[in-house]
Amino acid sequence: MEKRAQEPTDEQLVRLALTDRDAFGALVERYERPLTLYAARLVGRQEAEDVVQQAFLQVYRNLAGFDPHLTFSAWVYRIVHNTAVNMSRKRHGTVPTELELDGETVELLTGNTDVPAEALQEELKGSVSRALSQLDQRSRDVLLLSVVEGKSYSEIADILMVAVNSVGPTVSRAKSKLRKQLETPSREAPVAEPHTL
Repeated sequence: MEKRAQEPTDEQLVRLALTDRDAFGALVERYERPLTLYAARLVGRQEAEDVVQQAFLQVYRNLAGFDPHLTFSAWVYRIVHNTAVNMSRKRHGTVPTELELDGETVELLTGNTDVPAEALQEELKGSVSRALSQLDQRSRDVLLLSVVEGKSYSEIADILMVAVNSVGPTVSRAKSKLRKQLETPSREAPVAEPHTL
């Protein structure tokens, strides 16, 4: 039985990428899709590819300065996060608050995996998007990173450049705020008439 070569770690690829463009290509291939999805959740699908391209250029230019105390994943997510926020502010003067959500993201954020009808799912997406738009930027960021991206508190601290012991309480408060927003009926929604039997 032939033994398959073990894939290099991110950190090994970073060291190789300093002298080998193929190694950097392997990093891009490994992270392009998840980073594009993350950027789309921050600034929308239309701008996500630009954000990720610009971020990878920045990563390539600063590869020699990569801090080995960080994980590459946290470092590259931080660069994408900052690039998305900066690009959005430059283009629009603000970071979008209406997020484009897919069904999987809605399920992760709400814990609701039993929404079969497409119309109901669209309604739930709209509700979650509106609820997220009511949260402050930090709350949205930690929810996306912890719940949707599955990052550890340590990684979130590295990405957002905050103390690791502040992440857990921030995530808990953000989840509470989101639940509260989801429980509050939308002002746009018509008030349901009581049913008479």
